[in-house]
Order: sequence, then C-alpha cells, then structure tokens
Amino acid sequence: MKLMEWKQADKKLSELLPKEIALCIGLPFLVAFICIAIANVFVNEIKVASSIGEAIYIKENSGGIPLIFLFFPFSFFLLASIQRLINFCPKLATEYFIKGAALMLPMFFIGIFITNLYVEHKLKQTGYSYCNWYTGASFRSPDVWLKDENLCLQSGSLIRSDIEDFFEGYNQQGTEPTLAELERFITETKQVGEDAINGL
Repeated sequence: MKLMEWKQADKKLSELLPKEIALCIGLPFLVAFICIAIANVFVNEIKVASSIGEAIYIKENSGGIPLIFLFFPFSFFLLASIQRLINFCPKLATEYFIKGAALMLPMFFIGIFITNLYVEHKLKQTGYSYCNWYTGASFRSPDVWLKDENLCLQSGSLIRSDIEDFFEGYNQQGTEPTLAELERFITETKQVGEDAINGL
C-alpha cells in the first residue's frame, strides 16, 4: 500500500483558470494553518490536563484533545494541496484525506465524550470545583475549575479575563490567594473600569 504517489498532473498550474490558480496557491497555506492550529490546541490542552493537582485555577476545554484525530487526514490534505501546487497529481493523497476523515470524525466525536468524562472525573477526584461565574456563557467557552470553591465569586463574573490573569500569577508562583486578596482585586479592577468609562 502506497502512502504517497508522485505522478505529473494532467494540467500544469499555468494552464488553469486564474481562480483555480489562486485556490492552488492559497490552499496549502490554509491547510497548514489548520494543521498547526490543531497541534497547538492539542498541546495546550495536554499541558492543562497535566497541571491538574498543581494549579489552583484551571481553564480547560478537554474536548480539544481529540482534535489530534483530525490532524492525520488534514496532513494528507496538506500533501495533496502541495502536490497540486508543484504540478503533481493529488489523487491518492486526496483519497486518503477523504477516507481518513470518514474514519477519524466518529473517533473525534467519541473522543470528545470520553475525554470530557475523564478530565472532569480527575478534576473532581483531585478536589477541584466547577466555577460557573468564571466560565463564559458560550457553549464553546473553556470550563473554569478552582481548588478552593470559596474563590468562585459572582462579583468576578464581569471581569473574567482579569480574573484569569489574577489567578495565573498565583499558578506560576505555586501559591494560593486569600479570599480577601481576591475581593480587593475585584473591587479595584471594577473601579479602574468605571474610572475609564467616566473619563477620570
């Protein structure tokens, strides 16, 4: 079974219509970007999962881990787009992309379910609590978990990005803030925002 095939294309790139030429030139960059994005999401979520037990604030989207299943068919799509760009026939690589996508898509969706269950179980088992006030309203927003459920304050729900920066500093130091420190931070951050709105 051949993984790659390098046969000259029937039509050279210069013989195609301008729209087709633009597509052949742009497609490898688009697919390469998708492959890099998939790898980046996978690596970041693995780092988050490995920080369970150490970090006091965890922002996880474990459903991103199974994206790695889609990396393989998109690798063949990238190969096909590069082959077409340099005047080779992309037929075999395109077939592998289609077959790979058909095989990997179900594994991806099953993987989301299994990974979410596993990571949530591990978080609860390690003593973390889900914080709905710091989790975004969107379905795709990462879930926020805290080692100390008392640090999940409704008053911080409107400054989520600032709250993340606040906790990230403590994660890096390996220490935990007190409730008083968090409350003071929220009050001060909101005051700065109000002053900016009022032009003070």
